[in-house]
Amino acid sequence: MGRDGDARTAHAAARERARPQLLASTASLMMHPVGWALDVIADAGFTGAELLLTHQRPTRDIPMLAAFARESGLDLPVVHGPYMLLLRSALGRDYRTKTARSLAIAGELGAQVMVAHAPFRWERRALGWLRDGEAEHHADACGVTFAMENLFPVRGRALSSVITPEDLAPYSSVVFDTSHFAVAGIDLLRAWDALADRVVHIHLSDNDGSGRDSHAPLGTGVLPLAAFLARVGASGFSGTITLELDCRAYREDREQLVGFLERQRRIAQALLAGETVA
Repeated sequence: MGRDGDARTAHAAARERARPQLLASTASLMMHPVGWALDVIADAGFTGAELLLTHQRPTRDIPMLAAFARESGLDLPVVHGPYMLLLRSALGRDYRTKTARSLAIAGELGAQVMVAHAPFRWERRALGWLRDGEAEHHADACGVTFAMENLFPVRGRALSSVITPEDLAPYSSVVFDTSHFAVAGIDLLRAWDALADRVVHIHLSDNDGSGRDSHAPLGTGVLPLAAFLARVGASGFSGTITLELDCRAYREDREQLVGFLERQRRIAQALLAGETVA
């Protein structure tokens, strides 16, 4: 083959290794049993899933989850803590307790990343706990990366303490949510340029431009996802990307749901490769 051929082969292999792993989120399917959701995700051609911790015992039962993952053939490299309002009491109401328990579960599962939401602005003790590095200390002990996700204003009010790229400055590992930046009115490409060196995980969806967190299918909203994903792909980003999509239109028809997720996965793969999608 010669040196030039060997170099091209090595370069191609390096690019292949650097491709991010595409995941689907169990959050989009949380009204169904978690084992059922993982089977759907596997049937849609994904190799892994992001697990949302909820009130449901199976989402926190390590042997059961390991069995589900084994049966579906999926990795579970990312765990999302139960920070949403409807999960306010899951794993405890105190931010610090909830976060420590989420990190412990992620570590026992062998996940690499635990996705966190920031405390509300008035939760001063929790904010101080984060500033003191306690979350990272717990994460290190569990063998997990503690990664902070950007949120968005609610009816024009910045309730969360982390919305802008500047708010994410104190965190060494970041979860980049495209729909959340849309609601906050923050330019996606500029946000990526500001945060790329600290992004370990991406929540990917479009946004319908209505001012709400719509998690729309790729290519159906206002976000420049083709340009964004081409930039992510060209950067050599090797973290994980979760398609965090509103699946309610397909919730009652398993075959249609699998088809929808598979189409969205293929679109994401094509855009990451810089290809045009009709």
